[in-house]
Amino acid sequence: NCRCSFVTQFKICEKKSMKKIVDIKNLRKVFCKGNICVANDINLFINEGEIFTILGKSGSGKTTFLRMIAGLETPDKGQIIIDKKEVFSKDTNLEPKDRGIAVVFQNYALLPHLSIASNITFGSNASKADLEEVLEKTKLKGQENKFPHELSGGQQQRVALARAIINKPKILLLDEPLSNIDTELRAHLRAELKEMIKAFGITALFITHDKEDAFYLSDRIAIMSGGDILQVGTAKDIYHHPADLYCANFLGKMTKISENSYIRPEHIQICENGKYEAIIKNIVFYGSFYEVLILSNNQELLVHSFNDNLQVNQTIKYDFDGEILNF
Repeated sequence: NCRCSFVTQFKICEKKSMKKIVDIKNLRKVFCKGNICVANDINLFINEGEIFTILGKSGSGKTTFLRMIAGLETPDKGQIIIDKKEVFSKDTNLEPKDRGIAVVFQNYALLPHLSIASNITFGSNASKADLEEVLEKTKLKGQENKFPHELSGGQQQRVALARAIINKPKILLLDEPLSNIDTELRAHLRAELKEMIKAFGITALFITHDKEDAFYLSDRIAIMSGGDILQVGTAKDIYHHPADLYCANFLGKMTKISENSYIRPEHIQICENGKYEAIIKNIVFYGSFYEVLILSNNQELLVHSFNDNLQVNQTIKYDFDGEILNF
């Protein structure tokens, strides 16, 4: 048995098997008189308690997909089920407020004239006890009487998350909440975001174009392009076993070594006893490693190295030390 408070009610009892909280079936949406398909018969599911990410370039259809789940965009056909409740089908189209969802937008959409406490409870029937618990859990205790402009970017993100969570949604939808933030702050906010989502045990759908954000935050990732879901899996699965050449290129740099074979830079090793010989053509320092361009038998190869002593025009030996990707 699992006895749950406001916070822990989101958490999955360890004894329970994983269950689907969102089930998408044959979802389709076409814009511009049939010229642009932003959702091409999508089928996928999201498990209770997981952070599921849609990863894709601009124009891939990922934000439209989130808006269809939220009820902000109407699909042309298909079925959306949230916690065993049909929220969209041929005969059903529930309003956003009736879907059991909450959305955290890119700009957080905080109300500048309201205090933090009022922002969190805006449009909610939450009790004072609910507010106190959410303030505590999101580390906003002591900030409730301040206004949004008095908070840091990280604190504003927590306010937006607290406002979404206080309504006890079945799923939290996050539309690129980190996209407009500089690199240094982004890493910090990303860590905070994951910590809070996991602390509440809430199910989340995260939309992003950024591979690092997706890899850091996600339990599973779906790669989306041109309205199609190309591959679904853990970050490790999709990186090491990409479904096709597009997925492989999107997730990281590669070098073509034969007609249908590719290798990633970290799987080529510069070593004294290497089987092959090459000349270093260029070296770029990235702080934690060097990206080295080598020329071997008139073929350029990209290599990642930690060797501080490499020089341009130096002759080196190398070997393949890892998986070859074949397509």
